[in-house]
Amino acid sequence: MFEKSLNELIQLNSSVAQFGVQQSNQGYNEERKVYFFSLLPRLIHVLRSGSLGAQQAAASAICRVCSSSETKKLVGEAGCVPLLIKMLEAKSNSAREVAAQAISSLVTVSQNCREVKRDDKSVPNLVQLLDPSPHNTAKKYAVFCLGSLSSSKKCKKLMISYGAIGYLKKLIEMDIPGAKKLLERLERGKLRSLFMRK
Repeated sequence: MFEKSLNELIQLNSSVAQFGVQQSNQGYNEERKVYFFSLLPRLIHVLRSGSLGAQQAAASAICRVCSSSETKKLVGEAGCVPLLIKMLEAKSNSAREVAAQAISSLVTVSQNCREVKRDDKSVPNLVQLLDPSPHNTAKKYAVFCLGSLSSSKKCKKLMISYGAIGYLKKLIEMDIPGAKKLLERLERGKLRSLFMRK
């Protein structure tokens, strides 16, 4: 098991390093595009069935290779988003952090953002990562992701119901970027729904 995980990490790091060299050339040429397509199945395989350490390496690789909208779109189309959302439930803080970081990169592309909105586990998992504990290093990525989802009324209601407002008030005191803006959006939505009930 250990040897298999080690091999997964070595192969993945080798592939990402090679892609990084190709990325140093300007423009997203066909050769790089073809190579990236060959890298994606490995990322998917590791995210789906690799050890937790290998999954972290895969999520980290996504952060490294997704420097353009096109690569982010390809990663989303390959099916990485739900696997990363599931990874937010990992017991390891570092695994949750790198998964949240990868998602925060991918949601800058609209079709990936829509996919995150559709996933029933995304909001609950991300709200849990607003925990102000110093051991939780995924806070800033969770705030960014939830901010990207806050255009959806359904997502805002879920954020409120899972306790995001209380968390965000504490994160504002900690000067976490984006926390104040997200809190304002949620509180506006909460007030609006109260007036509508009356």
